[in-house]
Amino acid sequence: MNPDETNAREKIFQATWELIGEGKLEHQITIREIAARAGVNLALVNYYYQSKENLLSQVVATMMVNLVEQSNQTDPSETDALTRLRNMLSVTANAAFLYRNICRIAISLELKAGCENSCKLVMPLLQEIVPEASESDLHIIALQLMLPFHHILLKPEFYNSYLDTDFFDEQKRNQTINRMIESLLAARLGLGRQ
Repeated sequence: MNPDETNAREKIFQATWELIGEGKLEHQITIREIAARAGVNLALVNYYYQSKENLLSQVVATMMVNLVEQSNQTDPSETDALTRLRNMLSVTANAAFLYRNICRIAISLELKAGCENSCKLVMPLLQEIVPEASESDLHIIALQLMLPFHHILLKPEFYNSYLDTDFFDEQKRNQTINRMIESLLAARLGLGRQ
């Protein structure tokens, strides 16, 4: 890719980042608006990113990685895998409430993709926590954890009453996340010992 192509691609990425950062939701952002903000031809957006959804997915994924990295202060060598899993989900949930717009887009896109990226993130931790489980079983555990987790973050007001908690309260949110993890893994560990 020559410098002009790289520059146009980066301008498109940056323009999309700015639009999301301004609070616009996925359906409010148009390719035309992205191209105008980036100062590039409309066709270049699809040329470099194939679709608006793909572009949004890449931008939001980068934003989420930055948010989680900024928020996560735990040294992985100092904690066990279960604690790291709890921390990862708590940090992600906290970011979802601090940056609702970005996270709504990220979660919506992640759910459309079958939670593939988030499952990949938790798989190494689950392998440490449940080493006797097959890879297929670990995929099932990852999905059982990540699907409801994402749905809760997307619609916390619905799940507040269903789970008798207040997801807008950080302490209660983290307690419920811990209960979800313990409930799921206790069942799995119990099955593995029979």
